[in-house]
Formats: sequence, C-alpha cells, structure tokens
Amino acid sequence: MKTIQELNESKIPIVRINNSLKKYKTMPIFQEKVDKANEMLRTTGLPKPATKTRHASNKTHRSRSASHA
Repeated sequence: MKTIQELNESKIPIVRINNSLKKYKTMPIFQEKVDKANEMLRTTGLPKPATKTRHASNKTHRSRSASHA
C-alpha cells in the first residue's frame, strides 16, 4: 500500500473503472424522463434571464432624501 504522500505525488488516478460498464454508454437510460423534459422544453422553452431594472420609486426616493439633507 502506498502512503498518502506517494498517492498525492503520482499522476495515476486512484479510481479503477470497470470496463464492463461500457455497454451502458449507448443504452438510453431513463429515456421516459428525457423525453418528458425535452417535450417541456419544446413547449414552454427556457426561462428568460432576470435583468436588473431601476424602479421609478427608487429614483424619486433618492432625490427626496438628498434634498432634505
């Protein structure tokens, strides 16, 4: 068994990947959920990003406080 220092210095990954899992790479896993999500995206689309806007009330409030100072 290697020491932690040796593991930290090595460039070889510690995890071993089981090659028998390659058969799942092309299999459609959770295909029903993927189809449902794609349908929802097609019909409703993505949400629009929020934009920062200045409200008129904020601008008015600042000018009033500046005049009272």
